[in-house]
Amino acid sequence: MKRVSIIMLASIIVLSGLTPKLAYGENGYDKKLEELILMAKELFNITDEYDEFNSSLSSYDGKAQFYLHWSDSEERLNNISINMDIDGNIIYYSSYPSTYKEPDQKLPTYTESEAEKIAMDFISKIAKDVSKSIKLLPRKAPMNTREENYFFDYIRVENGIPYSQNSVTVSVNKFTGEVTSYYANWERDLEFPKPKAIISHEEAKEAYIKDIGLKLIYKTNMYFPLPMDANEESNNYLAYSPLYTNRAIDAFTGEVTPLDIYHIYLDRKEAVAMDGEAAGPILTPVEREEVDKLTDLFNEKEIEKIGREVLKISPEYELDRKNLYTNYNNPDDYIWSLHFRREIDTDRYSYIDIELDAKTGELISFYKSLQYAEDAKAQIDRKKALELAKEYIKEIQPDKINDIELMEDIYAKDNQLTYYFQFIRKTDGIYVENDRIFIGVDGVNKEIYSYSLSWYKGELPGSDNIIPLDKAYEILWDGIGLELNYVKTYDYSNPNKVEAEIKLVYSLNKDKPAIISATTGQVLDHTGKPHKGVKEINYIDIEDSYAKDKIATLGKYGVGFYQEEFRPKDKINQGDFIYLLWQSLNPYRPNDLSYEEIYKEFISQGYMKEEEKAPEKAVTKEEAIKYIIRIMKFDKVAELEGIYKDIFLDSNDISEGLKGYINIAYGLKILLGDGSGYIRPKYELKREDAANIIYNYMFN
Repeated sequence: MKRVSIIMLASIIVLSGLTPKLAYGENGYDKKLEELILMAKELFNITDEYDEFNSSLSSYDGKAQFYLHWSDSEERLNNISINMDIDGNIIYYSSYPSTYKEPDQKLPTYTESEAEKIAMDFISKIAKDVSKSIKLLPRKAPMNTREENYFFDYIRVENGIPYSQNSVTVSVNKFTGEVTSYYANWERDLEFPKPKAIISHEEAKEAYIKDIGLKLIYKTNMYFPLPMDANEESNNYLAYSPLYTNRAIDAFTGEVTPLDIYHIYLDRKEAVAMDGEAAGPILTPVEREEVDKLTDLFNEKEIEKIGREVLKISPEYELDRKNLYTNYNNPDDYIWSLHFRREIDTDRYSYIDIELDAKTGELISFYKSLQYAEDAKAQIDRKKALELAKEYIKEIQPDKINDIELMEDIYAKDNQLTYYFQFIRKTDGIYVENDRIFIGVDGVNKEIYSYSLSWYKGELPGSDNIIPLDKAYEILWDGIGLELNYVKTYDYSNPNKVEAEIKLVYSLNKDKPAIISATTGQVLDHTGKPHKGVKEINYIDIEDSYAKDKIATLGKYGVGFYQEEFRPKDKINQGDFIYLLWQSLNPYRPNDLSYEEIYKEFISQGYMKEEEKAPEKAVTKEEAIKYIIRIMKFDKVAELEGIYKDIFLDSNDISEGLKGYINIAYGLKILLGDGSGYIRPKYELKREDAANIIYNYMFN
């Protein structure tokens, strides 16, 4: 599909009855623009107080969209942006102030349920047809005190079946109740097949096992950054998982159908600075280890010579760029990346990209640009192209040819100008997910035009104590499962006119990753750790606590213990207090960090001193406040001498150096008095007291 995009309108329009003169008025866009402006003003109550307005228009695949933007030169009114299609359907809406103003409060004025109703009413008002066919998705993360909006995500549902390729997102301001943004990825005029006379769930499972199935795969964890030791077993883990993740079962025929979801395996790189050495009189062992990695690398001239020889690159091609990278799969290795180009005529170039192992000169990848005449035709079929690809692998990677398997390409056709083949490593019957060889074959000139190798050199985990495949399927069906979904699929048989079709399929539940540990049977996430999903914090024992509402509110913000009992009357130890406090600081926190890791962060940030670490010790009121005031960066002020009054009857009981901490916390209403005049700094906090203080810190 060819994209045609032109900015057709970029003028400021004075909305006082004056019609703008547009060069393309003959297309009727000027009248349509006027119509949509008036429609938007009425729909969103946009007043004539706005004195600045501009618009533009774009067309994609023959479908026009208008972009409207209102602003106020005095910056008293919100900026409003609206994207509409030519039929007046709202695609995007946003309303934000010209300058950001910190909210006067931290606790929302509107509850999440109230905001959800506002969002749904808004959708019903501007897109009634859309509002009838959407389902709210569960919130995927705790609420965040740093975010002033609630976000609501909806997916399309037809005939009670989700079509996740269409969605709606609405944000509502927590304090004003105003809708601040709306985005609808929505297709109209789609035909959804009725779920009648479809195969049963059991038949779908049988078809999935037979035609897609689970395979034993060495998967690479998706930590970033990866552990830098290439031999660490934690880089890889053994799992049962689908090899082809972009496939599902047609609900009517039971046959495999593509989902058009591709997982592209790229060799991610990081540039390495080569100019300059580390300062200092000596190198430590770990520093020496890093330096040794750069020993015996080919220099720029040497690597250029090797690259030219490997691909027989003529002198007509000049070396345009060169870079040195670490190898993502094998962090101890480095790769030279070279870019050659040759001018064909003015502003038209032929180019060759090549990557080589910086220490051995081994070919890692290359790509040659192709230049075809308009009447070019394929000279070989796919079978012959595959033979050329295999011959090339035998020539440059003879030791790997018996350890790879061709990946099936359900879109493969004959008589193409280019053919593309992907091979995956298979060792002892187990696939290695990220170890692949990619080959591109020029079907016109009958030669290889691209090649890429990704191959892990370290030790793979052992394959002992593997659970049976039948057990893995039992876990798949019970823990993940197949579900009915509508998906859009494409027929690529005619590249000039790609046809789209909505299909009803049985596909794996997307709420959990289809990765099952081959040793423990646990469902794993993409880091190789047990999948935990989104957890909610709810307790069964806080009803009699004076701080029950605050404890419950903290839970909504992800601050709490993922257990049934909070034990509000128990004393809180330092480890648990620091854990709660850490949660309050990190809205995007992982929920599986150990206390030791949290302590390490606290100490490195200066919130706690090493000698203060005592995980099992009960926390006193003054100690709790000390950590909070440090987090707030008020500790330097709190430690100023001679400026703090004795404002409590027991101020003399406050430990030396902490009076300023206590007074500041009292002034900020983090600590609240009980009317007795005493602050009781040495009081050992109960868990409900800790929740009360952390709540006051977060929301006062």
